[in-house]
Amino acid sequence: MIQIERVATGIAGLDPLIEGGFPKGRSMLVTGEPGTGKTILALQFLYEGLKRGEKGVWVTADEEPMDVVAQAASLGWDFEPLIQNKELGILNAGSYLNSLPSAGAERRIDLPKAVGDLAGFVKQIGAQRLVFDPVGPFVLSHDSATRIQDQTRQLIQLLRSSMPTTNLLTSYAVPRAGERSMHGVEEYMVAGAIVLEMIWKGGALGRSLIVEKMRYTDVKPKQLEFDIVKGAGLVIAGAD
Repeated sequence: MIQIERVATGIAGLDPLIEGGFPKGRSMLVTGEPGTGKTILALQFLYEGLKRGEKGVWVTADEEPMDVVAQAASLGWDFEPLIQNKELGILNAGSYLNSLPSAGAERRIDLPKAVGDLAGFVKQIGAQRLVFDPVGPFVLSHDSATRIQDQTRQLIQLLRSSMPTTNLLTSYAVPRAGERSMHGVEEYMVAGAIVLEMIWKGGALGRSLIVEKMRYTDVKPKQLEFDIVKGAGLVIAGAD
């Protein structure tokens, strides 16, 4: 029997449910509305790797590197020495995306070149974990849902073929025809899909997590309530 290597998420109460963590070397999708904890989950995934000696790269199109560092610090995680020691790299791709030539109102991203450049940075650091927070700006298109799907499929294939990382992609959840999707990009394109939601319980607003898909893993979709705890990140209710 083939043994699937796992990459621990560091989320108390989640890893035992997914046989130890994410399948190594694959791309995972985390979706949810604003405020559900997507970025915190991604930070936790990266920080868990850093604690295990696994270097990481964080790619953003929306924030400056120090904004990412500040959010990690608010959770009790000090990223500054990790950056200084070249264990962690944070890339703001905003200027790159804004510089792209456009066809009409549409920006054209040369994904093979972009991922090739990223692969060079990943190799330079020796990263084993990679986060896109969010992935939307790299795949969005005004043309059609089909083009978005094509862009996303190409991105995921390029990530797998170009670098040895386990990848976590975050995106806003967009309901469509009764199914969850990433700006219209269905979850079948990734190896794992986790949905974060806000829920009402006892008159108070809380958060929940559902593992909707995890390849090579015997997991049944189940709503898991969680808290965000300073120093620990996401903690599933009832976890030790």
